[in-house]
Amino acid sequence: MKRSYIISTIIFSILCYYAGAQQLSTYKNYHLNQYLNNPAAAGTKPYIFTSLAYSKYWSGFNGSPNLQSFSAHSMVSEQTALGGKVFYENTGLSGQFGAELTYAMHLKMNSSGTKLGFGLSAVLSQYSLFKDQFIIKDIDDEVINNSENSVIVPDAAFGMRLYKDNAYYIDFSVYQLLNRKVDFLADNTLENKRNMHLYFGGGYRFTVNENFKLEPSVLFKMSGGYNQLDAGLKAEIKEKIYVGCYYSTNDAIVPFIGIDSRTVALGYSYGIVSGDLGNYTGGSHEIMIILKLTNTRTSLD
Repeated sequence: MKRSYIISTIIFSILCYYAGAQQLSTYKNYHLNQYLNNPAAAGTKPYIFTSLAYSKYWSGFNGSPNLQSFSAHSMVSEQTALGGKVFYENTGLSGQFGAELTYAMHLKMNSSGTKLGFGLSAVLSQYSLFKDQFIIKDIDDEVINNSENSVIVPDAAFGMRLYKDNAYYIDFSVYQLLNRKVDFLADNTLENKRNMHLYFGGGYRFTVNENFKLEPSVLFKMSGGYNQLDAGLKAEIKEKIYVGCYYSTNDAIVPFIGIDSRTVALGYSYGIVSGDLGNYTGGSHEIMIILKLTNTRTSLD
């Protein structure tokens, strides 16, 4: 029984490997919806921004993770904005369903249009174990039989953004601010601490001519000793078509393409895994649809 207990604990540690690494999934089309990485980005569009995204990681593996989300945000007064997000992630033998509500404030820094934004989010997540999917050699395993099917964990996120519309932005945000634990057993056998995730990012939009713009950007992520840097370049053609690519230091190259109009935007990205895992998977796919709804406040000014 002791051996089975140890083996089960190791397996759960692998399934919940995020405890010592990156626990939050990264959207590959985050350049289209920066609210996904920073609460302070809520309200930075002159319309009601709504987004629907679907991600499939490591295609070709049975039970490979997938992520779905819906988010929306908008200015509600001259300086304040509200935002919200619901998401569901399935990692095969475990899953997470969550919701996030955001309050943001945007302050004018000077007459040239520079603004400073602050955002604070309340997050509520339900973590689940799909024990009916487990293949168990020892049916009397205490870890399996005594664990809860799901637990609910509250948390918070905070962000800051210094930016100028259609010019540049500098971001900082922190998620899982409360360092809560996900305990599937009362005696903490399956304790999984939620590490804080820090995001530092920025981008600058260069106008080559009226029909062509370039935007280099970087995003640095830190969590529990896990560090990752994304660096990329996006090209916009007549503000209607964009193409680009970024490199991630977790051995992935992500090309992306999309179209944009006054009311709808559509983006697709493909994650090419360049490490040893690339020999066994067809890569990762993500599609994002954005609807731009009319807002009575037609600009942040």
